[in-house]
Amino acid sequence: MLRNLQPIPGKVSLYVCREKAAFVGAGNRTTAVVDGNPIGTLKPSNFAHTVLAPGSHDVYIEHNPGGKSGVLKIETLADEVPILWVGMTGHGWGVLTVDHFSTRSDAESCVRQAQYAVPAE
Repeated sequence: MLRNLQPIPGKVSLYVCREKAAFVGAGNRTTAVVDGNPIGTLKPSNFAHTVLAPGSHDVYIEHNPGGKSGVLKIETLADEVPILWVGMTGHGWGVLTVDHFSTRSDAESCVRQAQYAVPAE
């Protein structure tokens, strides 16, 4: 049902999707954090989802091993379905980060091909 990417009336349906990883960083677990709350622990080919009120939100990732990424501030509207990217920059040789997808098609494809993840205890 989450893969349908349907809006939620009056709310924001936020997805964070981690793409497949070839070699570097493939084993790192990455927790997506929105407004200080963990929403899912992602391995490659996983996505996390949360429902939010419209407005400004801070998104970052914590990776293990590693640390925290920079904070991505997003502005959202009611009925919006934003999808954020988590992956390695530099075609797999850079740093693990959270950002916007290049295209909406790439974003939707990531979610539809990934497994749903929940926060790790």
